[in-house]
Amino acid sequence: MRKKSLTICGFTVIMGIFAAFLRWLQIQNIFEADTDLVTPHSPWSYALIAFVLLFAVLLGLWIGKLKSLDFPSKYPQVYSKSIPFVSIAAVLISAVMVIGGVLTVIRALNPSGTIFDLILGLFSLLSAAGIATLIISASKPEKKSNGYFGAICIVFFLCFWLIAAYKFSAEEPATWTYAPRLLAIAATLLAFYFIAGFVFNKPRPLASLYFGLLGSFLCIITIADSYPIGEQFITVGFVASLTLLSFSQISGATPHTHENSES
Repeated sequence: MRKKSLTICGFTVIMGIFAAFLRWLQIQNIFEADTDLVTPHSPWSYALIAFVLLFAVLLGLWIGKLKSLDFPSKYPQVYSKSIPFVSIAAVLISAVMVIGGVLTVIRALNPSGTIFDLILGLFSLLSAAGIATLIISASKPEKKSNGYFGAICIVFFLCFWLIAAYKFSAEEPATWTYAPRLLAIAATLLAFYFIAGFVFNKPRPLASLYFGLLGSFLCIITIADSYPIGEQFITVGFVASLTLLSFSQISGATPHTHENSES
């Protein structure tokens, strides 16, 4: 299953990079120089929408074919088959998110900073620890970690981040300025909601895979946007963690057998 995992995750990353480039081209061409408003009915906007929808459909069809596989129904077994040196990878992902959190806290201490920035920065530090423990504990199933800490921290952080991102953008007249970012956070929230389902004995394997890879794809797109550098680091951390968890989940799947269907 490693080859299948690498193919699907690689496809997601490559499509995300192409979409990010298309998003960058859109940003360069849809804003009027004098008013800074969005040019209505821009072909670049339609092209980006079409590309995102194409990926969402292709991913859905691809994930649908995985119905023939059996996935472990509980954490940590569902994510126990991962890349070599997964603990080092988890620490690096966590470190990237910690840098993002520290930069966000520093921004909050500036005169233009807000209490939302401060809470977001501090909360992201807990989320970074949660992601590290969730990934590292999954690679060591013999320790029987329940995963509650990681799942709860990440989901609550993403809920707050979605609220904060909407608040920061509420007065922005150009929807295209913030819409991709909100969609990326929402997809990532859904991904970790379904990932938490393995922790709380409510597994939805295909849903967690679909939204995990969709969230990674959408987060890659937003890297082309112009928003605070701290949140960009946090976004990169989520891209890496979602891709890694999706890779681990597919790697741990087994072909569906008649015996499994009877059980």
